[in-house]
Amino acid sequence: MLAFRTTRYPLYFASLFVAATFLAISIQLSLADEPKRLARSDSFVGIHFDFHASDNDKDIGANTTPEMVQTILDMVHPDFIQVDSKGHPGWSSYPTKVGSPSPGVVADSLKVWREVTARNGVALYTHYSGVWDNTAVAKHPEWAVVDKNGNRSTQNTSVFQGYREQLLVPQLLEFALDYKIDGIWVDGECWATQIDYGDAAKNAFKAATNRSDIPTDPNQDGWQEWCNFHREAFREYLRSYIKEVKTRAPNYQIASNWAFTDHMPEPVSADVDFISGDYSPNNSVNAARYSARLMANQGKPWDLMAWSFVMQPEWRAKTGVQLCREAACVLALGGAFQAYYTQNRDGSVQVSKLESMVEAAKFCRERQELCQHSSSVPQIALFCPAATHYRNVSSQGETLFPMITWQRPILYRLLEMNYSVDVLTDEALTSRISEFPVVVFYRGDLWSDELKSKVREFILNGGSVVAIGNESVDELKDAVGDFEIVDSRSKDDVWFLDVGKCGKGAMIMFPTPVGSPQEFVDANGSTFVEFLEMGLKRAFPRPLVELAERKPLDVSIRRSQAGLLTIHLVNVSGPHETAPVIEKIEPVDNVKITLNLNKRPASLRLEPSGITLDFEWKENAATTTIPSIPIHEIIVVDE
Repeated sequence: MLAFRTTRYPLYFASLFVAATFLAISIQLSLADEPKRLARSDSFVGIHFDFHASDNDKDIGANTTPEMVQTILDMVHPDFIQVDSKGHPGWSSYPTKVGSPSPGVVADSLKVWREVTARNGVALYTHYSGVWDNTAVAKHPEWAVVDKNGNRSTQNTSVFQGYREQLLVPQLLEFALDYKIDGIWVDGECWATQIDYGDAAKNAFKAATNRSDIPTDPNQDGWQEWCNFHREAFREYLRSYIKEVKTRAPNYQIASNWAFTDHMPEPVSADVDFISGDYSPNNSVNAARYSARLMANQGKPWDLMAWSFVMQPEWRAKTGVQLCREAACVLALGGAFQAYYTQNRDGSVQVSKLESMVEAAKFCRERQELCQHSSSVPQIALFCPAATHYRNVSSQGETLFPMITWQRPILYRLLEMNYSVDVLTDEALTSRISEFPVVVFYRGDLWSDELKSKVREFILNGGSVVAIGNESVDELKDAVGDFEIVDSRSKDDVWFLDVGKCGKGAMIMFPTPVGSPQEFVDANGSTFVEFLEMGLKRAFPRPLVELAERKPLDVSIRRSQAGLLTIHLVNVSGPHETAPVIEKIEPVDNVKITLNLNKRPASLRLEPSGITLDFEWKENAATTTIPSIPIHEIIVVDE
């Protein structure tokens, strides 16, 4: 029949072929005419939108107009936009052909976002809920994770079942191939993954371990192995779907929210293009301080997302100055910054809410040249022990990838003493330990043999190690072997500080206080802080940066992409730990600072203020006074 029609209507098919050819050429020309969009690795400022569409929403897409999108781009001038496509309820907010479009979809808003962002040279990413999908498990109960009592989840999919192959990959390819979206920020992934008692998971575990029993309680034999098996299953799930998508869309850029960050403090083992996370809307400064220092050392482009609002004790928008400081906590470590604004229930955006982002974006751009792609000048390394973290959280229940929070207090104490600190995972520290003058181990054990060997070599060659808590002290002693105690301090026969000598290096050891739980050292206690300061001065007598007196400033010492030595000073004063909204940040004034350098600098500049700083040069140190630090200032050392 087809051959008959072809011979009967040759002109028709010829004209159809010509029309299709011209259409393809016109599309190629249109794409060629579009401004080049930045890859995520070169992006610096972005905006995230989502609203987690439901089946009760109405008129989705009706009010998402080209004019609205253009207004957003003209206001903020972002490098990228992230926009809703499918939230945790599982309903897509665009007319997907492979997923479950919300019944309220009346227009293709995703097409509008793509057309306008492409015309402006702005990259477009979709916000997409991965493991967490209520609709998928409602329609396909066999995809749901199963709890130990045999109950199927109403929200979480199993990484062992058909969700990945039958929905996730096809929908990501729809974004990449049909909509020409630049990439995706997959939400609800590692932190939503749960232990699965479905048959597929249990059979895979039995095949991998030759165990016939499946533990259901932390006190049962094999529980840690069972938890680690699920962690590896998530990693394989992530690796496999990224590989499948990139086989057909190699330039599509993928991140899995919080993967390989302080939720998963481990080496990057999947082909993600960047790592990212949305830090807590409350107490955001402290959340960003730890996350940024770990992510900056993971060897991947990275960014952090602030929420532009708080929900406790009530919903309130953050101020522009508040977002600027949250951005500063990220920029000072070399990361990119984005902020989250909600979409209306029809998917449109109330552009008036973006005034705070206009202010934050301008703040970021003023610092971009010195911050973007900067690298750390090593001073103090704080070890983040993934093995200890995973063991401890598994012993408490079924959580697989919770954010590591128990190490944050020690970081805050180090920052309060105005030290420049990097947070490194096991493998990162093992490979880079020789770069740092000082390494701090806080409440972590399960050191690998390779790390122990590196620690011993590090100390013998002149490095200083600070070990806090019996776990870390015991691991350090085991790593070093023979050493000499050259000094001891104690208080009330409860608190102790021992200084050991081994080779050219020093060992500063804080055993767990007498009467305290074996695994706990209170990093907030006044006696411990007093001892810690004493020990750090012994371990690190001449840091690169010293303040004449303590100031509420986070110090980060970096090399800019152009190779300039830069000292980032972030004002962390005020009640940011308790106040949900910050209306005003008081400047930190009259900061006397000494830079211990190898040679006299040609000049010292304060940027972006544009001030040339007078300084005194004495004994290989430049001392200057900074008149005021409103939020984030950078000393540039012209060498």
